[in-house]
Amino acid sequence: MTLRRKTRIIVGTMFLGLIVILYFLSEYFLIDGSSAGPAGVDRQDVAIAYLMLMIVGAGLLFGIVTILLLEKQVLSRLTRLSNSIRGIGTSGDITARVSLPGADELSVLAGTINGLLAAMEQSEGEMRELYNEERTLRQTLEDEINKRVEFTRALVHELKTPVTPIMASSELLLQKLENEPLHGLAQNINQGANNLNRRIDELLDLARGEIGTLRLNPEPMNPKQLLQRIVDEEKPVAMRNGQTLDAELPDSLPVIVADEERFQQVVLNLLNNAVKFTPPGGKITLRARVEGDNLTVEVQDTGIGISQSEQKVLFEPYRSLKSDRERLSGLGLGLSLSKKLVELHRGRIWVKSKKDKGSTFSFSIPLVADGQKAKVGVGHKS
Repeated sequence: MTLRRKTRIIVGTMFLGLIVILYFLSEYFLIDGSSAGPAGVDRQDVAIAYLMLMIVGAGLLFGIVTILLLEKQVLSRLTRLSNSIRGIGTSGDITARVSLPGADELSVLAGTINGLLAAMEQSEGEMRELYNEERTLRQTLEDEINKRVEFTRALVHELKTPVTPIMASSELLLQKLENEPLHGLAQNINQGANNLNRRIDELLDLARGEIGTLRLNPEPMNPKQLLQRIVDEEKPVAMRNGQTLDAELPDSLPVIVADEERFQQVVLNLLNNAVKFTPPGGKITLRARVEGDNLTVEVQDTGIGISQSEQKVLFEPYRSLKSDRERLSGLGLGLSLSKKLVELHRGRIWVKSKKDKGSTFSFSIPLVADGQKAKVGVGHKS
């Protein structure tokens, strides 16, 4: 039986009871002639007075009865329901249930709440299972990353040991054979040793980046001077390959706060990448400009270009490109490491390229790093 129906029955019963009582009182006072009123008072007036008193008394009585019935049928059940919900909310125990027997609206509400609690309990169990699975997978992944990093460190150590004397010996050979026919051979040995050493360092930096131990040392630096110096140093390499390397820099660039060594590493990686994939007779151009609060550097080449599908994985390490670049590319560490270094500067790196139309690699970093104030300076005139 619903709560509304119970209320209607209670009110109807009270109303009928009141009518019955009034009927009998009227029969007694108005029709029965045995009652007598006080002297000088009309008998009918006395009857009316008594009738009014009886009506008021009956009203009070029925009011009290109504309150008691409502207390029993509604208020007490509401209080019980409220206390149960409050207890569950305070304890946070979603395995508890609301107990409110009956078939009225309050009982239906209690059942709905229990259904919600059951659904929450089931969802919590599923979430706990997913969390445990995710934690297990994360731990497995961390273990695999740590193993790879440890292997990389060991490999770097083993490779560094023989490369170091090769670099030192080739430097001495270059000095001894400066005017000898074998000078070119010594130069090739020295260049190969330096390239190998650079790849080893990239491999170690990439491993540090994977475990979050790669750090920057941001300081104020003049980007125009650094970029011009890099171009001047790399021009001979491009000339040996029959390429042209130019710098198109503005008259001035503001001093920025960045890690100069890592900044130079990114630029060199992009330039070396352009030199590698640009055929003889091609042109490589280094540009820089200020865009809002960022410094943007771009390296444009007239090389073999990159397809749209290859661009999607270009900055991922250890990815081979299924094209003409595959025979020239190495492990793909340079671009991946450049992306990591740019992101550590809170910047971004991207590429625009078309197959057989050349490529433009760009990166952008903030003028100010980590909340420091960069002193605005002017670079030297070109």
